[in-house]
Amino acid sequence: MTENSVLMEILSQRIEGVTSLFVKNWKRDVDIGILPHEQGVLQPLCFDIEVHISGASTPSRDEIDAVVDYDYLRTLVDQILDSRRYNLLETLASEILDGCLAPPEVIGASVSISKLAVIDGEGKIGCIFSRIK
Repeated sequence: MTENSVLMEILSQRIEGVTSLFVKNWKRDVDIGILPHEQGVLQPLCFDIEVHISGASTPSRDEIDAVVDYDYLRTLVDQILDSRRYNLLETLASEILDGCLAPPEVIGASVSISKLAVIDGEGKIGCIFSRIK
């Protein structure tokens, strides 16, 4: 079972229907890391972000202002990355998660960030943070 499926299981027990918005496999080059050889060097990161909203009804009308606009996730990540340099993926993921949970309609969220160039070959390292309001 994945981290997001566990979160969905918990949410589905609390409410009837869940709508999930996401940004998946979004790659960004970021100056991050605590080790001396990482500082001042852009590293490729992969962001996977999901937010969950109570209910799964059709929007009241077919307009962007009738739903939570998932583009806020991209804007949020851009603002956080522009705000300062991070040493730890965990700090970055936690701050993104706080922002994901800001809209009142959002009842839960998950943020996964992976470093793509640390392990030789196809491997990656990273962290996942999930929270329910």
